[in-house]
Amino acid sequence: MSRKQSTQPKAFFLPADQRASESVELSAHKHESISEGASEAKAHKSVTVVCACIMRQGGQQVLLSMRSAPGVMGLHGMWELPGGKIEFGETPEQAIIREIREELEIRVVPRRLLPYLHTNVWEYSHAIQHVVLACYECEVEDDLSDSVREDAQWFHINQIDFALTLPGTREFVSLAVKNEWFDKVYIEFECAGSSSSASKRFTVATQPTLYSKYGLVKYWGRIGEGARSKIEEFGSPRDLDVRILETAKRRLADGYHISVMRGPDHPYEVLKRIIELAKQKYEYLPEVDPN
Repeated sequence: MSRKQSTQPKAFFLPADQRASESVELSAHKHESISEGASEAKAHKSVTVVCACIMRQGGQQVLLSMRSAPGVMGLHGMWELPGGKIEFGETPEQAIIREIREELEIRVVPRRLLPYLHTNVWEYSHAIQHVVLACYECEVEDDLSDSVREDAQWFHINQIDFALTLPGTREFVSLAVKNEWFDKVYIEFECAGSSSSASKRFTVATQPTLYSKYGLVKYWGRIGEGARSKIEEFGSPRDLDVRILETAKRRLADGYHISVMRGPDHPYEVLKRIIELAKQKYEYLPEVDPN
């Protein structure tokens, strides 16, 4: 998180496996556990903090930064997802872009809000803070070398010692790795054959691979005959989006029509653009529409 605090807090971490609603309730109990004299003398404040799960190498590595808070047990020297407080008037996306630029001198693009909130209660010398922490999976806007600031480091997702990270890190990284955003795209194209040959089919589907969670599988061939296949891996979701769109444009230009399309539960801009292109060519005949 942001290291702009002028006072040193005492942290009360809630159980990491609790979800948002449960965490807020537990937070109230933590307040009660603080001595009555201290609670009455200090103001109670609530803040919203956002952090970034910045990934590279096809989602195989994540960037963590080290918290500097000398004298605070359980906080100083621990690894965390970088981020900070949302300032007045900012959207969460604006806050995470600004914080990462200020802390790490990196430009990022928020891709999706991870479906989990983590709640902490911190006791400062002047106040007791209730902190709600949200996380965005982010993509680096510029190419980065292996070198980053001294207080940050790239970790392979299978080599993170979560005992050395702040609460909430495990949950956020685990959700980012699940890849629920990209593993539900399926598009099937068909092209009518001539009187002497069978119709052709071309299929693309997103599929995580061993080396990248941004994988794309392609199958093609004449219907009723053995199909050929190819797997492509990409280093970022942006590259995957570009290839899906390029593939659809090429198939539609070659006389194929869309016969089946399935997509994720959330709005997916690439599928919307493909549908628009297919409708312009009167080649949009899906059995199942994307949600």
